[in-house]
Amino acid sequence: MSRRTHALHVITTGRQELEEVAAIVARCPFELVDALHIREKHRSASELVRWYARLKPLLPHTAVLLNDRLDAALAARADGVQLTGGSLTPKEARAIAPRGMTLGCSVHSAAEAAEAGRQGADYALFGHVYATGSKPGLKPRGLAGLTEAVEAADVPVLAIGGIEPHLVDDVLSTGAAGIAVLSSVLLHADPAGQIAAFREAFDRTKHTPRRGLS
Repeated sequence: MSRRTHALHVITTGRQELEEVAAIVARCPFELVDALHIREKHRSASELVRWYARLKPLLPHTAVLLNDRLDAALAARADGVQLTGGSLTPKEARAIAPRGMTLGCSVHSAAEAAEAGRQGADYALFGHVYATGSKPGLKPRGLAGLTEAVEAADVPVLAIGGIEPHLVDDVLSTGAAGIAVLSSVLLHADPAGQIAAFREAFDRTKHTPRRGLS
């Protein structure tokens, strides 16, 4: 998905309407973002297809993935799908998905990260690493948990959960292949500045991924 050393994924928050997200995307340097995930759990499959149709033309250099719903991703001819605990397994999805469709898999342990790779996921998304408002009351898994997932998986592992630009170097020290963020970009007062700050943090790091994204 990315020829850069580390990948930056931005995920929609479920708290904004389509045109608000489209306006942010249009005015921000999304060429610095490797993937945008449409994660709108409360919306129907037809709404997700509409979101993809609206946002993808604004993102010629950025992959657009739908969260959870492989049916909507197939209907939209999306670049990929982010599988979750309630989705099809990577193995089941791979049997249906067209060649070239990216399959990400959300995981919460080293064992799940390893299994995602065995089942054919292209990468695992591990979290949450730090405390985050999107997971209130749940203890973060920390850098130690992320390190275990990175070491267990035979596919690249991205980190998610409470990551801000000043934390990027610590996260990448685990061998993670990149990060994913939600509100830190799309709900930030300066989303363009945040995207630039994350990419600058990637550029400054001396850490390399244990397994890189192709």
